[in-house]
Amino acid sequence: METARGRAQRRHVREKATIDHLVRDVYEPKTPDEKHTERRPTASTGKPVEDQVREEWKAALARIPRFFGDKRQITSVTELPMPAIPSPPRLRKRPLKANAATSAADEIDIARCAAIAYTSEDPAHPVEHMLDGCCGPGAPRWMSARPDTTEHIVIELDRPQTISGLVYEVEETTRERTQEVRVEVSEDGGQSYRQILVQEYNFSPGGATYQREEQRFNLRQVTHLRLTIVPNKSGSGTATLTALRLFA
Repeated sequence: METARGRAQRRHVREKATIDHLVRDVYEPKTPDEKHTERRPTASTGKPVEDQVREEWKAALARIPRFFGDKRQITSVTELPMPAIPSPPRLRKRPLKANAATSAADEIDIARCAAIAYTSEDPAHPVEHMLDGCCGPGAPRWMSARPDTTEHIVIELDRPQTISGLVYEVEETTRERTQEVRVEVSEDGGQSYRQILVQEYNFSPGGATYQREEQRFNLRQVTHLRLTIVPNKSGSGTATLTALRLFA
């Protein structure tokens, strides 16, 4: 029978052969020629398989979210969810109907259906300018021939008229003054009047020089409409109106 000493000797031989192999093939440095002659299997990218696997493993680890408490750390911009873009609400729209004071169809033709009575007019700025349809800054205007004098203009309608709106414009570019306009109506042929509007405007060459007033009413059976213009409620000046429009 084989002795214990023989078995130990054979084991030592095998171990020495293994160590010699490791030293020769693994730990001993190779020459450059030996290194280049060694070929490792490659992936489809041309890289060695172990290098390709190592890169893919690192990339996979990088995409794994890290958690700190209950907060999630985003490690890549591609992980951010795209915000939902809400669809715009359906717009509710409708055409705006012109009111009585701006609709030309409802405008009363004062020159055709009324006579105009007045206390004064400058020949260069007659009453006709107030009713010529021109409006806005610089438009022709009526002006009194008497400075610092309260003036009256009366619209004498040919027949009783419904009035739902009134527009008038005033412009003053040369003086600093306050002009007051009072509007009254009569429903009994001019025998009596009741006041429906009082407005005053402060004009200054370096400030406000133009004023447009638009009012809505519900007047029935109007026979006369009277305007009283006080040009010098404050300061000094001459009564003037750029435009006057009435609407049924």
